[in-house]
Amino acid sequence: MNNFWKYRSYPGIIVVIIFLLVNTGCKKIPKGNLIEQNFQLLREISAFKKKQIIKYFADVKKRAAGITADESMLDCFHQIKKCYQVEASGVDAMSLHKKEYEADVNFVTTYKDFYDILFVDSRGFVFHSIKQEDDYHTNLFTGRYSDTSLSRHLREAHEREFVNYEFYPPSDKPAAFFVVPVYEKKDLAGWFVLQFPINKINAILSDHKHLGRTGEVYLVNENKLMLTDSRFIEDSTILKRKVDTEAVKLALQQKAGSKIIADYRGIHVLSAFEQFEVFGHSWIIIVEIDEDEVISKIYKEYEKYFLSKIMDYLPKVNAGYAVQDRESLSPQNSKKVDINEYAMTKSGELLETKGVGPCTAIIFSFPQSFGYLAHISPVDEIYHKNPLTKYFLGSRKTSYLQKILQNIRRYDLYPYQLNKLRCVIIATHMKSLETIVGQLLREGIELSQIGFLFNPSADYANIMFDQLNDCLRIEWKSHNYNTVFYAAHIPDVKTLGYAVKEMIAQ
Repeated sequence: MNNFWKYRSYPGIIVVIIFLLVNTGCKKIPKGNLIEQNFQLLREISAFKKKQIIKYFADVKKRAAGITADESMLDCFHQIKKCYQVEASGVDAMSLHKKEYEADVNFVTTYKDFYDILFVDSRGFVFHSIKQEDDYHTNLFTGRYSDTSLSRHLREAHEREFVNYEFYPPSDKPAAFFVVPVYEKKDLAGWFVLQFPINKINAILSDHKHLGRTGEVYLVNENKLMLTDSRFIEDSTILKRKVDTEAVKLALQQKAGSKIIADYRGIHVLSAFEQFEVFGHSWIIIVEIDEDEVISKIYKEYEKYFLSKIMDYLPKVNAGYAVQDRESLSPQNSKKVDINEYAMTKSGELLETKGVGPCTAIIFSFPQSFGYLAHISPVDEIYHKNPLTKYFLGSRKTSYLQKILQNIRRYDLYPYQLNKLRCVIIATHMKSLETIVGQLLREGIELSQIGFLFNPSADYANIMFDQLNDCLRIEWKSHNYNTVFYAAHIPDVKTLGYAVKEMIAQ
């Protein structure tokens, strides 16, 4: 114990131990079809969610069918119906109130999973309901709700017990129904109509476990309308949003499959889909996740492998190439960014920095809104992954990338806008690339949003960022080669996501 306490004065020993623990990893080599592995995960989630839905409906059906053996509810049905049949000779108000109250208590104690129960006679008259909404005391056959699916079902489809989800005006929301016939001796006396909303299914599918930031599960009916809410749209999409994607078309044709498609937002996703039946109605269950997130996830799993090969798949800016454009990088009215500085612009002001050699420049661009340019030196944490180096840097260590990302999150954009942010890393080396990319990914920025302009033949770079036109210009300088001028719109800069996709496809 005494030996332990004497090491308290040597915090460096603890740092060395951490260093050894952090740096014992090795390069992990990808095996198998990486995209197919992610499709398999989506198919497993789809099968699990479909099983939950089928079980839920089986339970609901069982509870609904059980009402025919509920002597109390059957007696309430017949007694309340009888009271209204003798209305001409005067209703026994006390008896009616007693039976209606008994039905309401039964609902709360036994049928609370349903939204409402309608008591409907054989002529279509709703003589009682728990909620007493606008369909109460109306005739579903001849009244203002005679054009609903429920009305058509009661008139025509006596052999079927389930009425599929439809917007139901009396409740002002989507609803489905289980219809249970009630007989008096052998004659049809009417129906118990047990109404249930879609919120339970919504809750089952809104659990996004194993689906990251961009994955979702949703249902589509045979009319290609969403039966559940979108993860990405604030207002309800139930029976409002039409999904006419390739996944829906293929599901209707071939029952099941998986494919990279453009989803209902126009975003490329990995999509697994399957058509299945619920009480004679065709539904499609779709599980999707953005392709960009999948590519980033694969990169994180095999980071060292991809970093060792990534430059073979990105366009090279070699200082031995012919000069592309000799226009000077000395614009009027530009704002200078020196080493260990960053600047932000919202007004279209040009940002400029010079002498990016052993340093790294980073540009953030949000079109038509704001931009940042940073000139970061090797004492910044983006150059130092292991704790030992950070420890010895002490107070000299800077964290400019972290500060910029904090500003962006706090002041510049909402979380849902993050996928529109673009980042370009500019350097003559790769020393800071791994740490920068790792930090950006942890912030929710995907590889498809990160460009990398790399010229190992140059001694340094002079950079101008035009936020208003969303473009950049670089002057690659070298003592041994001609100067190379590079210009591009930021959306045209090849991204790390592009490079990783190319590697995966090999």
